[in-house]
Amino acid sequence: MRSILVVNPKGGCGKTTIATNLATYYSVWDMPTALVDLDPQQSSMDWLRIRPKDENPIQGFNGLKGKIYPEPDTQRVIYDCPARTDSKKVARLIALVDVVIIPVMPSAIDMRVAASFIADIVGKVKATNSTAIMGVVANRTQKNYHSYSALIDFLKALDIPFVGALRNSQNYVKAADSGVGIFEMSMSETQADMKEWKPLIAWVEGKRVLK
Repeated sequence: MRSILVVNPKGGCGKTTIATNLATYYSVWDMPTALVDLDPQQSSMDWLRIRPKDENPIQGFNGLKGKIYPEPDTQRVIYDCPARTDSKKVARLIALVDVVIIPVMPSAIDMRVAASFIADIVGKVKATNSTAIMGVVANRTQKNYHSYSALIDFLKALDIPFVGALRNSQNYVKAADSGVGIFEMSMSETQADMKEWKPLIAWVEGKRVLK
């Protein structure tokens, strides 16, 4: 079983978007997957509640209610972490997972928060789970904007891998509103989005590490 934590103390950076779409990627490939919602707002659980019955199932857990018990054949567990998570709780979560994904938005505020957060947790990863891999994803980007190039330069300068960039696409809004992921939507609509996920998923699966 491979466990993945999506975390950033800054709200609105797309943690739930990444967690839910990653969960649907695995479900499409018939890999039993659990989604653990650690946010008091329970956005991931709300998304699962409206998930169409004809889509492959994803196990859902309210991580605020104690221990979780995925099915024995579960292959992937994804933790959707809330904003404003204190560093001690992050350290405990890091000890449980194999992969840490940090989404960052293309704004000066988000970059400052990310820089401080990453500086804090790099040491925690080394201390609590030295085998875990940690990477940053540029989220909701517009490649023709100056903010995009500034964000990419910032992320590449960090002491952890920059593992991908996801565009600011309305397909993610549609997916959130209908309880599905982009991997379950029409290929003609989402081909550009799915292409952006390839390097991120390869890195999560340990197939390729990007710098």
